[in-house]
Formats: sequence, C-alpha cells, structure tokens
Amino acid sequence: MLSAGLRDPVRPHDRPDAAARTLDGLFTRAARRHPLAPVLREGRHVLSYGRAELLSARLATALLRAEVQLGDPVVVHCEDHRQAVVAQLAVLKAGGVCVPVPRDLDAGQARRTAAVSGADTVLCGRATQRAWDHGGCRRSFLLDDPELWKRIAARPLDRALPRSAPTEPAYLLPAEEDPEGTSGHLVDHRAWHLAMAARTAQIGPAGRTVTVAEHPTGPATLSAMWWAFASGSTLHARPGGLVAGVVAVCETGEYARVLDALAAEPRPPRPRTVLLVGAPCPPELAARHAELLPATPLRAEFAPGRSVLPWAVSTYAAGQDPTAGAGPVVGAAPGVRLSVRGALGENLRTGQPGEVCARGRTLPFDVIGHRAGPGRGGVLLRSGFAGRRNPDGGVELTGPRPAQAPRTR
Repeated sequence: MLSAGLRDPVRPHDRPDAAARTLDGLFTRAARRHPLAPVLREGRHVLSYGRAELLSARLATALLRAEVQLGDPVVVHCEDHRQAVVAQLAVLKAGGVCVPVPRDLDAGQARRTAAVSGADTVLCGRATQRAWDHGGCRRSFLLDDPELWKRIAARPLDRALPRSAPTEPAYLLPAEEDPEGTSGHLVDHRAWHLAMAARTAQIGPAGRTVTVAEHPTGPATLSAMWWAFASGSTLHARPGGLVAGVVAVCETGEYARVLDALAAEPRPPRPRTVLLVGAPCPPELAARHAELLPATPLRAEFAPGRSVLPWAVSTYAAGQDPTAGAGPVVGAAPGVRLSVRGALGENLRTGQPGEVCARGRTLPFDVIGHRAGPGRGGVLLRSGFAGRRNPDGGVELTGPRPAQAPRTR
C-alpha cells in the first residue's frame, strides 16, 4: 500500500486551517459559497458545485465502508468528466490517493497500474470496467449504475469526512510507459496548491470558464480543473477546446490538431489565453498559434511524463517571434530548480548537453516504481529530455534523453 512509510500523517483536526489547504477543502469552500453555480459543462449536461460536493461525500462514505484506509490508492478510470470530478473528490475526502488513468487503458496497462500502485479499488463506468476484469483490482464501483447511488444515498454521511491533509499524498500520476516498466509520481495537496497559486500570480485567475478538449483524467484536464475550482470557475469540456474570451487548456500534442480544426473555421473563436501542458512546445507550433491567434497569449508549461505540475514555463506574447531559437527555451516554474545532469548524475556547466532534471516544492515528492535520485530540496526528478543551460539561465530543450544518461540514479 502507498500509505506505508510515505509521510507522517497530519490529521485535519491537528491544524484548524489544514482542511482549507487541501484540494477537496478548496472545492468545499467554493461549493459553500456558490452551491448552484455550474462546476462542469459537458455537452447538454451541467453539474453544479453543490451537487458534486454532495455526491462525492456520499461516494467517500461508501469508500470508507468498503475499508479504504488513509493513504490507500484508488484508481479513477472514468468515461466522462462528471464521473471523473466526483470520483476524484470522493477519493480525496476519504483520505485516499487518486490514481487517474486514461480512458482507453487496456487490460495489460490496467494490470501494470494495479501492480505499481498497489490499488485494489477502481472507480469506473460499465465501459471502462472491462479493462479491470483481470486487472488486479478486486473491487470496483460503477459510477453509471443508478443502483449504486440509491444504496449509498440511503446511508448517513460519515462524520470522519474529510480525512485529507495538506502534506499527505493526493495523487499518484502514472508516468508514460517506457521499456523499463511503469512508474508514477506522488504529489501531495500542498504542492498542487502552490503550483496553481503560482500560475494565478503569473497570468491571473482562471476567469468564469476554463475549457478542455481531452479525456477526463488527462494532464490538461487535471491541471485545468483544480485551477478552475480555486476560482469557483466552470470547467467546460468540449471538442476543440476553444471558446471566445475564455482560457483554453490543452495537451501540447493535442494542440496541433486543435489548430488544424481552427484553420478550417470561417470565424474561429478567439480565446483569452491558451495554456499548453505536457511536452515541450515546438517553435513551429508556437508560430502556427501566432499565425491563427495573433492576439491570444500562449503559455506552455513543460510537465514531462504526464506529471501535470509544471517543471518549466515559456510564454509567447503577441508579436513575438517564436522561432528565434533552435529549440524550445524554458525557464523554471516558481518553486522549481532546473538542472542539466550527465550520465553519472553530475551537474553540468552552461552549454554542456545532458538530461534536464528538476526538484522543488511544487513538484512530486516521490517516485513509485523507479527511484529518483535523493537530494536536498526534494527528490531529483528526471525528465527524459535532453537539453543544455544557456548563459542567461534558461534551459534549451534539444530532444529525447541522451542515450548515455540513465533514467534513475
């Protein structure tokens, strides 16, 4: 179980303000202020803050009755955004660790996820349950089963809720698969809070609506949803992800297809800001954005391996030439220290090529599966990307990890 030896538990009643500094506590505050406000729009469906708060508390109670313990990992494998939001809130309220997986996960990936996380409970729908028939999780909750909700609505809410605490793990984010196997990054509530607050300080609050185009538990959606909830905003899931006047959050790899669709529209929408999450933003992609959306700022957050929280940031303002450099040049995100490491883990000098690494208080605090290098100021995380430090302090990302650089120390 993930709960063994991760952190010394800090219970909400030990610190009066602790619950307010957890992700589910953040959501509860927004729900109390604006219970009827829409938290999620998906097609014709609208979910309010108050309704999501009630459903997640009921589901969290069911998880406790099913003997989900503090720090236990729970897989979230949902078909739509409404299920995913309620499921994640429930896991956090119960004091568990969310393990979000892609909607198209197959049985082999399910088995590996269960093995590396230690999870034996999955929150899913009828369609996604098939991956777990032989996937290692012994217990599943079907969130599109009306009978489930009838049963749990008949039980009183558990008085122990919420059981989350700021310095306890909130998420195990499964990393992209590699030949060495499956691994995942552990992120606590506090790191997520700090990262989202830093984004707000740099580009302002999320506004009334944040749009996403990808599947319910992908990096862009996870990054967008907690930033939106902190402002009491609405998460709008729609194909294309672009709406005039609001912030759009996309995975970097998806944005090229979004721009292709945008180019075919006679009157394309002009979003307030476009925020990219994940892989480095190629200069060609930034140039295409500038061509099609010249008045819309672009912010690219480098979060390798589905780690969601940004390691580094690059911004492109209107009129800026994004192809001025040979490769994407990024600056460290707030609370992060970037370094370029050699094959033996040594810190390289300016101009020397190596693997881009990072540590910091707004990043995952541990890696499950593959061990990251220890060090002061947090665990040393390896990105899998090659780069070199520039004289001005920025880091130029030059491509895949060098062959001689190991992934772990």
